[in-house]
Amino acid sequence: MKQLLMLVFFIFSIYAKSQNYVLRDSTLIKYYNLTNEAENKIINNDLIGANSLYKSAYREFKYPHAKDLHNALKIALKVKDIETAYDYYRSLKCLGKEFDEDFLKENFKNPEPFKQQLCKNVIDLKYKKSLDSLFDIDQYYRKLSKGNYTSYRKELTKSDSIASINLLKLIKKKGFPNEYNIGLSMKNDVYFHNFYYIIWHQLASNNISSQKVNFSNEIVKALNDGKIRPDIAGFLLDLNNNTYDYSYFKIYQFNSNDGKSDCCYVNKDFLPGNRNESSLKKIQQVNDKRKLLGLSSTEDEIRKSIFFLNNKEYIFSNNVLEGFNFRDPKDAEQFKNLMIKLNDTAH
Repeated sequence: MKQLLMLVFFIFSIYAKSQNYVLRDSTLIKYYNLTNEAENKIINNDLIGANSLYKSAYREFKYPHAKDLHNALKIALKVKDIETAYDYYRSLKCLGKEFDEDFLKENFKNPEPFKQQLCKNVIDLKYKKSLDSLFDIDQYYRKLSKGNYTSYRKELTKSDSIASINLLKLIKKKGFPNEYNIGLSMKNDVYFHNFYYIIWHQLASNNISSQKVNFSNEIVKALNDGKIRPDIAGFLLDLNNNTYDYSYFKIYQFNSNDGKSDCCYVNKDFLPGNRNESSLKKIQQVNDKRKLLGLSSTEDEIRKSIFFLNNKEYIFSNNVLEGFNFRDPKDAEQFKNLMIKLNDTAH
């Protein structure tokens, strides 16, 4: 009887944990539905429709992610909605984005009539400094190793432990950080914060330094507080739990030892006619999980990623391209046989 009760408790615990990985905030659900549809409009060249959807999204949620502001600014400028574009520009400036020196002059010939609003967010420089210090700890031996992590296994295990445990303490004390309280990482093109790497390196499958902290609860809470994007949340949840719940279709690049690369490939199942019962089931499972986080379908995601390859001015996801390295070229060729090269098919 005791064993039966333990089994029931174990199953319930797994079910309860999976149920927590859900975006429940109705405002954010509306926001992501609108921004996902706006991105679909972009890749279909309906820029007026995208501009309208972004406006609707920002009426729903007052703290839009920098990625969405970035795309909305590009669109508003293209459709000559200059006053709206200036609002997005000011919002990004308030988050700490650095624009090219001539950006304002080239895009806003006469900004004086536009309403000058004070920044609503306050950057917590002390919090940012603490996070930057933890990121330095996370990166120190990785940089020193030059990619040979096994030679610094002991040091990485210790530094990863220090960085992750202290990051968890900071989050519990001060809340999950995002661009509205720590600003933007200036050198990152996809608005991926440096402290995310500390969470990344707590991946459950890490064979260099074992996981000390699983950040899943903090990620899901941040998701429902609007402090982390769904694409990054899904990416980090998969890493922290050694799952593949939030992505099916990816673009692959094959790198060789001589420095050459061969891009870009996708799974053959990208073409609906190639899908079998097993792949259809898996794609549906991934799409169901993605929907729970506020994400678009994995088919929509891959279409946006393909579009991005030739339209780098927009940002749709933090993880567009995945690289593979094979020592034996024959192994790479066998893997490619399971895929379609993008310039070999109408996509």
